[in-house]
Formats: sequence, structure tokens, C-alpha cells
Amino acid sequence: MKKVIFFISMALLLLTYAIALSLRDTVMVPETLDTKNHPGFYDYRGAINVQTSLSHGFLTPTETIRAAQEAKLDFVIFNELNRFTPGGSPEGWQRQLLVINGGKFSYLESRILSIDPERLKATESLGQAQTVIADLLSRDGDRLEKPRTSKDSLVLGQASRNGTDWTGAHPSGLSGLEVLNLRQSIARMWDDARLSMIWSLLIYPFNPDLSLVRLFADLDTSFETWDRLSRDRSVFGILGTDAGLPSYLMGITLRAPSYETYFKLATNHVLLRTELTGDYESDRKKLLTAITEGQTYFAFDVLGPTKGFATWFEDRHGIKSLGSRVRFDSSARMMVRLPKKPNVPFETAILRDGLSVMTSNSTETEFRILTPGVYRIVIRLFVSPSLFDGGRWIPWIITNPVVVTKSELQ
Repeated sequence: MKKVIFFISMALLLLTYAIALSLRDTVMVPETLDTKNHPGFYDYRGAINVQTSLSHGFLTPTETIRAAQEAKLDFVIFNELNRFTPGGSPEGWQRQLLVINGGKFSYLESRILSIDPERLKATESLGQAQTVIADLLSRDGDRLEKPRTSKDSLVLGQASRNGTDWTGAHPSGLSGLEVLNLRQSIARMWDDARLSMIWSLLIYPFNPDLSLVRLFADLDTSFETWDRLSRDRSVFGILGTDAGLPSYLMGITLRAPSYETYFKLATNHVLLRTELTGDYESDRKKLLTAITEGQTYFAFDVLGPTKGFATWFEDRHGIKSLGSRVRFDSSARMMVRLPKKPNVPFETAILRDGLSVMTSNSTETEFRILTPGVYRIVIRLFVSPSLFDGGRWIPWIITNPVVVTKSELQ
């Protein structure tokens, strides 16, 4: 009888904890109905590197578009792997969602993404695509070309648990890096932190958002390769959702995490100086140009809305957006504005060449730049994901860099 009472008590305790987990909100920043963009900036949120049933995904393009609309995304860029069949997802404005078809290709041991393929769109086989990619990568870097074009800009994607299988020097024709890949980051936790991964799997049925965001606690945001390349040429960074590929657990194929869960977890945010108009061709060009110029940041939106966030470089010559390369000036400053004060402890970190040179606990931060370098902004929240986790620093916002150089712009 005592054993029965014990097991019933344990079952009730676990049930109570499961219910508490399911009710736990991951949002750590106050939400309001009238949240506005920061004056002078328009924030558009979307997913890049999304696959459908046209390649390796498990939802059709129509179902995926619906999932993006339900997640209230502003844009989605499809990157189907090695697809050479004519047609694809329906491009254009789908209600309030801008749908764009990019591409993704196997190359050596890596993945090469293009958010705006032109020559690659005309290829009919993987062999042809790889020949074009080799030619594009050998270009003598349009690295500081102004204005930069998004056409056939190539992004090195993450293809393995080590982040990328690329070896040797990075080609001058490489325009961007997939700095974070949500699916790859989650998958590699099985090898790097198995106990944490198991705990997330137990939490997942009750609170998918909570189970996934905790896996990004204490994320290393130094991104040494990105900063190193950025010193010499403009290299924009993207966050790859990589939604659509099934997961495997003990030989069982699972359609999880869902597209909706990925879209709610983290996205790319594009900071434009003018609004999108509803005209597909002009909006597509404006959005893709801004992405390739690095006018973006990544956000773990599941922790709280970021609309109203802004950061920029400022000196006596004026204001420059994220992604800019500027000459050092004694009046140079980085300005950071948070949309709201989070409900939990937070810090705004100014990183130079991957190392923190200043932290702030204010919603408004001004940092005077005294030396050239690659400057990025990282904002972290101190969150206790569950009863057994304790407090953990989880990134909320990670920006593309502003590069300050002593040399004349070329």
C-alpha cells in the first residue's frame, strides 16, 4: 500500500510540474499592443534557409507559407537543396508575407546558399551549379563595391556539427556566412551536452519554446571566423532556420521541431531606413540588398519582441547603418536602443574583434570608439528556463558588425 501511495504521489508531482512547465512563459520583455519602430528604422522579421517538400522538407510550400504567416513573419526565403526542376514556391506578397526563392547547393563538403540567385537559377544539374559556384567564389571580391548587389551573393552554410566543413582560406568571392543554424546548433547538443539535450527532450512535449531556447544558454558569440574575415572585406552574417528537415530519435523519424516552433524561436531582422511599399519587385530588391549589406540582426524572439530596437554608428559625418565600413574618426560612437526594459537581468555588450569592451545595463547605451576594429552588439538576458536549470545567460539580440578601419575606403 505504501508503494502505491508513493508512486501515485510521484505521478501527481510530475504531473503538477508538467502543467507548470506548459504554463511557463518564455517572454522576458514586456509586450504592448502599440509597440512602434525606433524613429528612422523599420524592422522586418523573417526566416532564411527554409526547405519544403520540393526538396527535403516535410511541409508543402503552401503549408510552410501558412506557418510563416501564423508566426507573423514579414518575409521568408526558401533555400531548397539541389533543386533544378523549373518552378518552386509561389513568390510575391502572400497576404502580409514576402515570399522569395533562393537556392542551396552541395559544394565540396559544405553547403553554399544564395538568397538571390541569377546565374545559379539557370543551371540544370549539380555539376553545372558547382562550376558556376567555383567561378563566383574566385571573383576578386566585390568586397567593398558600392552599391553592393545581392545577385548571386554566396553564403557559406553550416553543414556539420563543427559548423562548417570548409578548410583552408575562404575565397574572396564569398559574400556571407551562416553564422547560426538553428537545426545544426540543436543537433550538435546531443554530442556536446547530452544531459542538457535529454532534459530538453523531456520538456519538449509540454513547452517546445522553453525546451529549445534553453539549449542556446551561454552561447559563444565571439564568432572568430566572421570577425576575422570582416576585417579585410565586407562579410554579412545570417541566421539559418534550416526548418523542414525531419529529426531522428533512436531510429524513429519525427516531424519535429515544427516549422512554427522554429519560426517563433529565432529569426533575422532587417533594419530598413524606408518602409516596404507592397510592390514585390522593389520590396524584394530593397530587402535582399539590405541583407547582403549586413543591415540586420538576429533575435531569439521567443524571449521577447524586439520591435523598437535600433543600433547605429555615428560620427561628425553622420549616421551609418549596421554592415557599414567606416574610417576611424575621433567622434565615432556606437548607439544602442532597446525597445523595453526586460523583466529579468540583462546586459548590452559591445564586442570589438569578438571580445567584450563594454557592458551596459541601460536601455540606452552610447559607446565611444577609440580604436579601429570589428564592432558588434550582443544583448543577453539572465533567464531561469526551468526549476533544475538555475540562472543562465541566453542571447536575445546579436547584430551584424560595423567595421571601423584606419585605411581609406577602397
